[in-house]
Amino acid sequence: MKAVIIGSGNVATWFAYALKKAEIKVAQIYSPTLEHGKILAESCGCEAIDKLSKLRSDANIYIFSIKDDAYEKTISEISFRMPLAVLTAGSVSQSVLAEKSERYGVVYPCQTISRHADFSKLAVPLCVEGDDQATEEVLCEFARHLSDKVYKINEKQREKLHLAAVFSSNFTNAMYGVGFDILRSSNIDSELIIPLLQNTLDKISLMNPWQAQTGPARRRDEKIIQKQLNELKDNKLQEIYRLISEWIENKTDGK
Repeated sequence: MKAVIIGSGNVATWFAYALKKAEIKVAQIYSPTLEHGKILAESCGCEAIDKLSKLRSDANIYIFSIKDDAYEKTISEISFRMPLAVLTAGSVSQSVLAEKSERYGVVYPCQTISRHADFSKLAVPLCVEGDDQATEEVLCEFARHLSDKVYKINEKQREKLHLAAVFSSNFTNAMYGVGFDILRSSNIDSELIIPLLQNTLDKISLMNPWQAQTGPARRRDEKIIQKQLNELKDNKLQEIYRLISEWIENKTDGK
């Protein structure tokens, strides 16, 4: 099998790594910024291009890993029909590939990926869709070469999964950032809070997150809530604190 990757960002970098590990040849990497493409191409010994007119037409699979709002424009500039194409986005319909691909689908990695991470330690579940059952089976087989965890999901489920990931990972990470900022402003080593964060994650493998919830809002400790609100000097952070505390109070029983 021969693959072409369209994109050179975080997710594209993981796919390049996973394909190489699976001994699937990457023939080409496209990036509108050639220098970015070259860095990734060097890691898997292939050609880097910055013009879609140079895209090879002899690959078996084309993997699109680009910004969500770039799919339509990028695909419209491809001059031939691809035999099999997949997108890797959480909330883009596979139908965007229909005009330029004989068969198409989705291989969506449900994971937060940073290109400089140690991929050898990263578990990446892959969620698969296909334009028909036969394509879906082909993509599941392909995905199993890249990951031990492969799931068939439909488009609506993928959109919900992506939404859940935004709340559970992206928003949570932003809250980590706020916590680290508070520690840094008080000259407290951020390492001190890492065991707490790890234990919080470990607990939800054993119980429902709402059962694992602790803190002043869970206890309805209005005195502490007000004190901490007063400690926050940023009006937006005060509003975030207030809204989340109210949400926790509404979702838990206060015991």
